[in-house]
Amino acid sequence: MDGLKALETINSWDLLLIDGSVEHIEQMLVDVEKKFGEKGWARDPKEEARMENSARSKNRWHCFVGGPAGGPRLMLGLTRISDRRLRGRMHWLLTGSGMTQMIGVAEVVEDVMKNVLTPTAANLELKVTFPQFGTKSRVPPRTLAALGLFSDLAAGAWPLSTDLEQHWRRFVIRACQEDVAFDLDELSDWFVTNGWSSEDAHALIEKFMSEASLISEYVDAINA
Repeated sequence: MDGLKALETINSWDLLLIDGSVEHIEQMLVDVEKKFGEKGWARDPKEEARMENSARSKNRWHCFVGGPAGGPRLMLGLTRISDRRLRGRMHWLLTGSGMTQMIGVAEVVEDVMKNVLTPTAANLELKVTFPQFGTKSRVPPRTLAALGLFSDLAAGAWPLSTDLEQHWRRFVIRACQEDVAFDLDELSDWFVTNGWSSEDAHALIEKFMSEASLISEYVDAINA
């Protein structure tokens, strides 16, 4: 594995999204902990408590620490962002540094994906995806964070509730502030990957374009 492939593999952990029924998500957490344990990994309750007590976090955390004998020791996190959704979070290297260790970290992440998460999710008929934008879109970090939060909370819901509309508006306003440039096909793929049907994704795109255009016209008018 070369350095670029290693970096992509490591970053895939933060893109990880697992979606399904409440019962199956709960069972997956039980099964994943068992599979991690069989590999010699253990949960870190202190880190879980720290993350859950964070002023900015309302999610539930499962933090696992481990790694192969003689290899890098990592902390990998799964956060339950809603009753039926898990996301990958954190991939801390607790020992070592450098390119050789980066490749070793990537191999550990790849092993966990292949032999722990993917088969467990498949057995429970859970959907595993890695939502991201391609090279045709320019999406600054704050806009991406706002869109990610909205997508996590909405989880494919349409039409939007009053509460979801508030999160949607924060995303639209942030996108306008940062002068985001979406490729519409990539934006549609994002919505579909995050749980919306193609038809509802199209409706969201039309809603975004209409509201963003209105904000732009308002800004132009007050600056005229």
